[in-house]
Amino acid sequence: MVSDDDAIDYADVARELASMLHGYPNGDPYELLGWIAAEVRSDPGTRAGRAMTAALWASRWYVKWQVTDPALVDDLIEAAGRAGTVLEAAGCTAPGEHEHPQVDDDPEAMGDVVARIGDPEEWFAADPDRDPDDEDVEAYACPRFLAELAAEAEEALRDARAERFEARDTAHLDEHFLTGEGRADLDAVMTDIELQKYSSIDPTAESAALWAARRLLGDARPGERASLALAVSYLAQRCAGGAAAPGVVALYREGLQTFDLSALDRPCPHPEAHPRIKLRDLPRLARAMAPDSAPVDDREGCPRRIAAHVREIIDYTGGYLGVEDAPAEVSA
Repeated sequence: MVSDDDAIDYADVARELASMLHGYPNGDPYELLGWIAAEVRSDPGTRAGRAMTAALWASRWYVKWQVTDPALVDDLIEAAGRAGTVLEAAGCTAPGEHEHPQVDDDPEAMGDVVARIGDPEEWFAADPDRDPDDEDVEAYACPRFLAELAAEAEEALRDARAERFEARDTAHLDEHFLTGEGRADLDAVMTDIELQKYSSIDPTAESAALWAARRLLGDARPGERASLALAVSYLAQRCAGGAAAPGVVALYREGLQTFDLSALDRPCPHPEAHPRIKLRDLPRLARAMAPDSAPVDDREGCPRRIAAHVREIIDYTGGYLGVEDAPAEVSA
C-alpha cells in the first residue's frame, strides 16, 4: 500500500479495505487497521489523513464484530477523536457551494471514496468515463463532512468497546449461587449454564459462567474448583459459534488459568485410558465433581483428565482472542 518513496497507493488501499469489509481480507486486518489509525493520528488534516478518516469510518462495524484486541480499538477511538477535533476546526472548504455527499457501508463504494479523496488525479485516470465536472471530489474531501464521519466512528467504537470488552457485573448472583455457609451451589450454577443450547449466547447461562470464572479468581474453595472450571468451559467452548464478546471470553480464560494443571505432569492414578471430555459430558461431570456428590469413578474424575480439558479450553480461548494459535479442534 506504500511505495519505497512513502507514497500511498490508494487503489491498493481501496482493494484491501473492501476485501476486509467483505470478511475475506487479502492481508492482515489488524495490520491494516493499525496502519489506518496511525495515518489518521499523524495528521488528519492532510489529504492522506482525510482519506484514512473515511477508511476508519467504513471499518467501524468490522471492528465491533471482528476485532478481539481492545488496544487496537483504543487506538482507533483515539484516532477518530483527533480527526474529529482537527477537521471540525478546519471547517467546510466551500460553505454553501457544495452539498456533503451521502455515503453508505458498501465495501466497494467506501474503497472508492477513500481512493477519490486520497488521490483524485489517479482516481480519474483509472476510469476514463469519469467527468471531473460531474464528480465533486472536494465535497468528499471536505473537512467538515469528514469531521461528521469521524464523530460517528468514535461514538460507534466507544459503544463497541464497552459492549464487547467489559463483562457484565455478576455480584448480584451471589444470593442465587452461594449457600448459607458460603459454598458455591454447583447444581444451581449448572442449571443456569445448561440453558445454553444453541449458537446464540443465552444471557442467563453466560452470567452463570462469568460468576463461576470470578469465583475461580476469588473465593473458590478447593473442592469447588474442578466443577467451576468445567462450568466455565461449557460456555467458553461455545465462544466461536456464538461470537461471544472478547471481554467475556478473556474473563473465562483468566478464571481457567487459575486452575491447577500440575496433574498434567504426573501419571494417571489408574491403569485404564480415559476419553477426552466432550461438551455433552460437562454438565453431568461438573455436578459429579461437586464436594457433596457421590465419589466418581477414578477414570471419569481423573485429575489429569480434568486438567487436560482445562488446558485445551485455555488454548482454545487464546486462539479465539488472537493470543496464540487456536488448536486444530476442541471436543464437541
